[in-house]
Amino acid sequence: MPTTPVQTIVLDSDGGVDDIAALWYSLSCPGIRVAAVTSTGGNVDTSTAASNLARITHLAGKPGIPIAIGEAGSFGPHPVLKRANAIHGDDGIGNTGRSAPDWEPSPMTATDLLAQTISRFADELTLVTLGPLTNVARLIDEHPDVISQVGQLVVMGGTIELQGNALPIGEANIAHDPAAAAMVATADWARPPLLVPLDATLRATFGPDEFASLEQRATAAAQDLADPISFYRRMGGTFSPPGESPCHDLTTVVVAHEPELVDAPVLPLGVDTGEGLAWGTTVVDRRLPFFEAAGADTRQAIPEQMAPWRVALDINVEATRARYRRLFEGWDESGNR
Repeated sequence: MPTTPVQTIVLDSDGGVDDIAALWYSLSCPGIRVAAVTSTGGNVDTSTAASNLARITHLAGKPGIPIAIGEAGSFGPHPVLKRANAIHGDDGIGNTGRSAPDWEPSPMTATDLLAQTISRFADELTLVTLGPLTNVARLIDEHPDVISQVGQLVVMGGTIELQGNALPIGEANIAHDPAAAAMVATADWARPPLLVPLDATLRATFGPDEFASLEQRATAAAQDLADPISFYRRMGGTFSPPGESPCHDLTTVVVAHEPELVDAPVLPLGVDTGEGLAWGTTVVDRRLPFFEAAGADTRQAIPEQMAPWRVALDINVEATRARYRRLFEGWDESGNR
């Protein structure tokens, strides 16, 4: 029986509750190998984010994974946003007071570690971003030649048809650094990146079965995540039905590993940097399928600030929830729960 190749990923993360859930999944899933981790500011500062992530790599028995601390500050101007401590806690992990063991961050900058890892793995590598896109914009700025080597970019961010969370129509990761997101949107990627917006993550929530599975604390991941997620769901579920809560970054890693779980048409995508009401929002040109169906004579110009992206507009909710339960209950020898 043929074996499925192991997927090599790099995580760029702002170290909140759903971030550590995503890292736990990446370190636990038999089909994923984490090559490196970089921290970015968002839920907490870059140093705290890195410590939160390092704690998970140690608990998962993989302390050798290099973790680089991202540079503080945004790539460009951004809207004033409320701090995320009501959702993630002052420490980013639900005010649990847990600290990382003694660990040494990579001596490299986040952008240099990203560039080195991309050069090493090239087309085999999936770069998954779970926070503001500051590090990736700086990577494009400092190492423009490596961008086209990335096998696949997967971004948690944005909203297409739903309301925003940080702004009326703006999602937090994009709104934290719109200039960075705009640069990433139109960079010279080898293939269209995959955006996992709120449209997907607010559908594939934790429901009663997932919370019950988590509370059994049957795996090291469940034992570690039960308290932070209990804190997170009180405010993180603001836009979800009663009894449900999203876990945005966990959803994104699941989708990065199994992209067939989403319906993701290729559409022109850009980011508003205009400093008005739509500042920090993702803009998708939904006209393209209509133009293609009607013929060339109807086609209008696609704005130059846009580039082709795969946009996850729908998701297989039950299959995705089954992946969450694998994290909480464990995989069998074949990689299945």
